[in-house]
Amino acid sequence: MPAASVSVSRCSDLSELSLTCSTYRDCQGDDCQRTRLKICYLMRYWIVEFPAEFNLDLGLIRMTEEFRDVAEKLGCEDHFKLIDISTIPSYDWMRKLTQRKKQAKKGKASLLFDHLEPMELAEHLTFLEYKSIRRISFTDYQSYVIHGCLVDNPTLERSIALFNGVSQWVQLMVLSKLTPQLRAEVITKYINVAQKLLHLQNFNTLMAVVGGLSHSSICRLKETHSHLSPEVTKIWNEMTELVSSNGNYCSYRKAFNESEGFKIPILGVHLKDLIAVHVVFPDWVETSKVNIVKMQQLYMTFRELVSLQSAQAQVEPNMDLIHLLTLSLDMYYTEDEIYELSLVREPRNPKSLPTSPTTPNKPLAPLDWASGMTTKPDPSVVNKHIRKVVDVSAQA
Repeated sequence: MPAASVSVSRCSDLSELSLTCSTYRDCQGDDCQRTRLKICYLMRYWIVEFPAEFNLDLGLIRMTEEFRDVAEKLGCEDHFKLIDISTIPSYDWMRKLTQRKKQAKKGKASLLFDHLEPMELAEHLTFLEYKSIRRISFTDYQSYVIHGCLVDNPTLERSIALFNGVSQWVQLMVLSKLTPQLRAEVITKYINVAQKLLHLQNFNTLMAVVGGLSHSSICRLKETHSHLSPEVTKIWNEMTELVSSNGNYCSYRKAFNESEGFKIPILGVHLKDLIAVHVVFPDWVETSKVNIVKMQQLYMTFRELVSLQSAQAQVEPNMDLIHLLTLSLDMYYTEDEIYELSLVREPRNPKSLPTSPTTPNKPLAPLDWASGMTTKPDPSVVNKHIRKVVDVSAQA
């Protein structure tokens, strides 16, 4: 059944589906029914594993319906049922801004980040991360892997911008303090936030926080770091080791694989995995046989990424805080501007070697996959959240 072996890595290619449908319709011989049934089970697997594609892609929906019409005309009722997509739930939320239901007031919450407990901050960052990553579809991932860039891929671009926004925001929170002691307190707080993110199994935001604290604008602050306690330093070393790129991120992979239930992967690591598999393994072997090894590798990675679409975050957010966080993470500064602020806080020691944003004092958490992806905030989004924050302040 070579023509029916549709590569999962190309399953949004409508020409492949058209070819599969033609193979089903024109099939002849003693083994015809068995071949047709295999084709339908392949389609069923695709529908079950990637339901969002069959709800959002109009071309795919149309061709699947044509496929069903062919099965119906041939009198294959069992086949007809296998490729039924009528019961797939709506995935419109992946492309549209949803209207939030009004929530009963749960009491006032502090909108000053200094007063938030690490767990509260970690929970709200996790909510934002969850809402962002779960909107990324299979097609978005596929486009990035095939093209190697974010052209016409706004959903994935927003997720990467959120990652960079968190990393940058952590740096600015530290540098907003005027004394080394106060900066050390902020660093301590965000190390504790990283610890709570690990508890929540939100590895992506954990990587962003560690990346922010590992950035050269922060790690060059020797006087500030001298005020960190040994206990905090120990936790920090554990967090950096967890997301280290050593051994192809072996510490992270072990922790992620051992995690159960709700969990958010480090997006950049898994995107690199997808690109590596796509480049190293051909789609086909021996001309007409699908490369099963490649399909298995792609499936293992896609399963973790796409599973978030149906997962439920165990977090009840305070939407006032969400609006303020969103506004804060949308603030745009360049690398040079942040580094200049770092130099203002702790000027260079003339006797020490010069340090620049591109030559950090120690190895950083791997952020190269997201470099250059920070986008300037959408004015309409910023204004929306500003209005929300103003409304909350007026009611206080």
